[in-house]
Amino acid sequence: MTITFTTTYPDTLKPETVAVLEELCGQNGEGGAYYLEDALVFIDEYSEAAFIEYYEEYVELGEQYTFPAVEAFISEHGFGRMEFFTDAYIGEFYSPSDMAEDYLSYESQDADSRLCIDWRETADWLLAHEVDRVGDYYFRSSF
Repeated sequence: MTITFTTTYPDTLKPETVAVLEELCGQNGEGGAYYLEDALVFIDEYSEAAFIEYYEEYVELGEQYTFPAVEAFISEHGFGRMEFFTDAYIGEFYSPSDMAEDYLSYESQDADSRLCIDWRETADWLLAHEVDRVGDYYFRSSF
């Protein structure tokens, strides 16, 4: 069942969820640090338990990076590993080759500029051994 403003969420959700919602979003969505509608969408998409345990960290990471990046990480590693998001996140790239070049540059593994590097082949190796890809988002495999 989708929770909306037309449904009375206090009657639909568990009392402990309502208490956390009101603490974070204020009474009836007024005066809280978070938006009630966003919180209800999160509960719909994930669960009341995930909301209670992870919502604040999810929003913090989503605002610092992007929500799609955080959601990609969750889809790959679950909520229980969100504490490692910052260590694992490499970035959003539209090309694996761009990811490989940026990743190795960031890791201080620059190659001599006189060398011609097959970045696609390098990306394939990284994806096989060091990096996970979820859509256009890349994460270190070991963090």
